[in-house]
Amino acid sequence: MNIKFFLLPVLVFCWFYELSSQTFNYYYGNIHGHTSYSDGNKDSQTSLMTTPLQAYTYAKASQQVDFYGISEHNHKSAGMNSPLDFHQGIADANAANQDGSFVALYGFEWGVISGGGHVLVYGYDSLPGWDAGDYDVYVAQNDYASLWKKINAKPGAFAYLAHPQTTDYTNLFTTIRSAIADSAIIGMAARSGPAFSTNTTYSDPSSSSFLARYKDALKQGYHVGIGLDHDTHYSVFGRQTSGRLVVLAPSLTRANIMHAFRKMRFYSSDDWNIKVDFNIASQPMGSIYTHAGSPTINVDISDPDAEAVSSIKIYYGVPGSGTAPTVLNTTSNSATVTYTHSIANNSTYYYYLEITQADGDVVWTSPIWYTRNDLVTSNTPEGSFSVPGSGICTGQSINLIDNSSNTPTTWAWAMPGASPASSVLQNPSITYTNAGTHTITLVAGNSSGNGLPVSTTVTVNQVPDVVSTSTTICMGASATITSSGAISYLWNTGSTNDSITVSPVATTTYTVTGTDFNNCSDTAVSLVNVQACTGIGFGEQAVHAAAVYPNPANEELNVQLGILPGQKTIEMFTLSGQLILSKTSNSNMTLLDIKQVPNGSYFIKVINNECVNVTKLLVSKK
Repeated sequence: MNIKFFLLPVLVFCWFYELSSQTFNYYYGNIHGHTSYSDGNKDSQTSLMTTPLQAYTYAKASQQVDFYGISEHNHKSAGMNSPLDFHQGIADANAANQDGSFVALYGFEWGVISGGGHVLVYGYDSLPGWDAGDYDVYVAQNDYASLWKKINAKPGAFAYLAHPQTTDYTNLFTTIRSAIADSAIIGMAARSGPAFSTNTTYSDPSSSSFLARYKDALKQGYHVGIGLDHDTHYSVFGRQTSGRLVVLAPSLTRANIMHAFRKMRFYSSDDWNIKVDFNIASQPMGSIYTHAGSPTINVDISDPDAEAVSSIKIYYGVPGSGTAPTVLNTTSNSATVTYTHSIANNSTYYYYLEITQADGDVVWTSPIWYTRNDLVTSNTPEGSFSVPGSGICTGQSINLIDNSSNTPTTWAWAMPGASPASSVLQNPSITYTNAGTHTITLVAGNSSGNGLPVSTTVTVNQVPDVVSTSTTICMGASATITSSGAISYLWNTGSTNDSITVSPVATTTYTVTGTDFNNCSDTAVSLVNVQACTGIGFGEQAVHAAAVYPNPANEELNVQLGILPGQKTIEMFTLSGQLILSKTSNSNMTLLDIKQVPNGSYFIKVINNECVNVTKLLVSKK
């Protein structure tokens, strides 16, 4: 292909309140690469790259890479020294993943080449292995039957066969189909490598081919897709070749990419931006579909570089027949095909494409499995759902309403960033913790198959941070409490002001709900603590002052503080407000020395936990 250095345009989704069917988008990448956590980064002394996080950063900057997977070897002889490295790799992928712009995946490559075979495993959060001290879960070397079971037990996990050989995986390609293995395995590589390339100009394509194993798996009855691997061992992540593994998904999120792998919606491409729409009755590649009538195969190919298509070959076969697939139809010099294959009722076939471009680049697609059953008259659902039109806020429960046509009976929701992040309910309720733009996707299905996914983006607004003041007053006093952080307020007293003045006779809690421009609300609480003070008092805030005697006083003054708890401060002022004496006490009876205080009138002020008590005192000496 002609190498052109440009980035894919960013796909923008518009907001719809009710959604109709949409086609998939195309995302390009690789899921077979290694870092120094196993036997990769062989050039680390010059590249200065050793970690998965560095690999993701490099891959994200590579041309035509929307997703990238690191799959470290799982055992010591291939460089995996500790399961701690595997778990750090998962953390690195989480740090590098940016739904909407770049998807980072982390898995492992299980097994040995000699007498076994390599398997890429993703969606598995622990490390299976056999080396002492180098695994989380024990699975004996070459025990593929146990490996398939472990994968099937992890929702969302999958196996993908790397550079498969004839006798690999305990002779999987030459023995009767295992339903357990078929459930775990979603695909294999059509090409792999160059594994040890140091090229960074996208000009070192792989010449390997594992199509014979692909055909072997299909004739045995396995449901597997076909991809393309880089098997990168040097620090050239995404740049040694322009070949890509292409995934069809409604949007670029980790959840959607992983779901697409499980559904076998991917293909192998020597060209880094070709788009292949291959469907039967709107069911995309990877579909297992039953319907009335003979299948009509639809193909539509586009290339942003305007590279011509020289041929499209449709392969077909009978799953489990033991007979390899053969060419059903060939179309030359056209980018579109519509072809109906007449088949008998109750028969099952699979179909896949081999596409050759004028420059020699080749694409192989995953199959579609079609069963003709003329008793099936219903159509697959046309997905549609509605969401709240405005005012979606963090922490708010959002009710999703399914409006799909053609009587769906199953629903698969993907809602990255929400809680829950997925659901099989018809009308789930979700919440978001983080503000921002989030994608919601629905695939509705029935006995005729799954409809195309429908997606929308929703904008979630952060709730305002509403705060309000608290205070302590003496019984009978008033207090003003204030709220802030929003544009409108509603107190439980009925007031709509940001401040209210209250005069509670006992400690009281006041609540205020503040609302912002996005109609998001938050509630704050104010506590007005009321203290019962003792004595006879004077002054604006005083209710009862402490007892002061004798009054008039001469040389000593007793201040009885009654039942006031905690530390008290006793202050003596002139009538003009000059402080002439201060003492702190924890006792309920305090003696003040006033020998040096001149005759005259004074105020005695007692302060306790913001409660102020004032008494007037006369000093009279003989």
